[in-house]
Formats: sequence, C-alpha cells, structure tokens
Amino acid sequence: MPLSGKFCIQMTWLVSLLGLTAVAVAAETSMSERSLAADTVIKDSFQAGTGLPVGKIQSVRGESYIFHRDLSTGYRAKTGLPLYQGDILHTRKNARMLYRLVDGSSLAMAPGSVITLLQSNLNSARKSSESFLALKQGSVRFTVNPGPELSASEFKVETDTAFVQARKADFIVNADPGLTEIINLENSRLEVTNLADPEEIHFLSDYQRAVVRLESVFPLIETVSPEDAEELVSSFRLAPDNKLFTFSASNYRAQDTTGVIPEE
Repeated sequence: MPLSGKFCIQMTWLVSLLGLTAVAVAAETSMSERSLAADTVIKDSFQAGTGLPVGKIQSVRGESYIFHRDLSTGYRAKTGLPLYQGDILHTRKNARMLYRLVDGSSLAMAPGSVITLLQSNLNSARKSSESFLALKQGSVRFTVNPGPELSASEFKVETDTAFVQARKADFIVNADPGLTEIINLENSRLEVTNLADPEEIHFLSDYQRAVVRLESVFPLIETVSPEDAEELVSSFRLAPDNKLFTFSASNYRAQDTTGVIPEE
C-alpha cells in the first residue's frame, strides 16, 4: 500500500528534527544535570560565536548566560550582545531575557529556562526565513511576526514531547520532562504534533491550550479565557533597555544569514 503524502511529509521533517537536535539534546541534558558545575567558567568578556549573528539581546534582568555549544565556558548575557546559531541560552533563578532573531521574531525567557538556537536563517534574495529552536526546560513566549517582504517563513519549536510550527503567532511554551504546555494567544494559529505520534497534526486557534504528555498520544486541548491569557502574558513583560532594541523592525538592523543587510 503506498504511503500517504501527509505521512511522507511528516517523516521528512521528523528525520530533519532528529538530525538537528541530536547535539543540542546532549548539550542541554548535560546542562540540566550539571546546572553550572564547579568547572563551568562564566566570563564577563564576550567572545563571538561561529558565523554571522542570528539575533541580538534586547534586555536582561538577573543572571543569564550564553554558551557557544561548549558548556564548559559561558558568557554573561548583556543587552546588545549578538547571538549565534547553536547558542544555548540559560536564565537562572529570578532572571529574564528578551531577544530578537533575524527573522523578526521576539522571544521572552522566564526564569529557569534553557533553549538552543538550532537554526535561524534570513534570505533576503529569496524573501524567506526559517527558525528552529529546542526548548529543554522552562517557559518562553514566542512572538512570530514575519515582515510583509517575506513570501515564505517557518518558525519551529521542539521540546521533549512536542513539535510546534507557526508562521505568524503569539504563544507560550512551558516545557518540563515528559510534558509540554502550549498556550496560544490572540490572532494566532499553531500546528502541534506529539512526537509520540508524528503523523497526526493538531491545530490550535486563538486562546487555546494544549498539553502534550510523553505517555499520551492525544494531547489535551482546551479553551483559555482572555483574562487568564493576559495574566500569563504579564509574567513575560520585559521592555527593551534601549530604543535601538525595540520590537519595531525598522529599529532593528541585523545581518541576514546570507551576509546581506535586510532593507528597512
């Protein structure tokens, strides 16, 4: 019996997902287990990562760190620092961090979160962008709003149990071992897949919440009131430290990953 087109597409991205996250999962697991062991060096003087920057820190409150793949050496996160593909970002207790990627998306990290920037590409010539992040633990608000000049864009987040895909959305992901909670906010549409059943896609509309568990194939999907959603959002509010790092695309100027400066 021939395989369905839907199944083939799902298997294709799942193979890519496993390939991209193999190193990140090992690194994040190591960080979770070690939790900044005694041999971890945290430096105040930042050293650039490999390749072109894929993002920039807009604001930091509390102790947060950047690791360039190597977890033995980290750098204290500061406003204005560039971010690179493969970077692992870690917010400590009572810390928060706000940053922006080259595709125009903004991310706000809650305390105790660990996320890896697996991929973030902006191709001005092809008018396309693609970002892929792995959230190991903690909570992050993702604001995805690709510019009108982009004809194609993809934004993907994966956790231990779920895979989330969006083009234009505002949503929160809470990740714990064996469980992922996804809260979709206003004017958003998400595709959610349980990694235990990659053939089945579940769609989230405005003010919907999905809980994806390791031991359950079917996620729990329910409605969230606008009032409850606003209360959740309030815990992520962190204003940029400087007008140069505001959410407006016209005020954020960064190199795309092809080496071309996007036009304002």
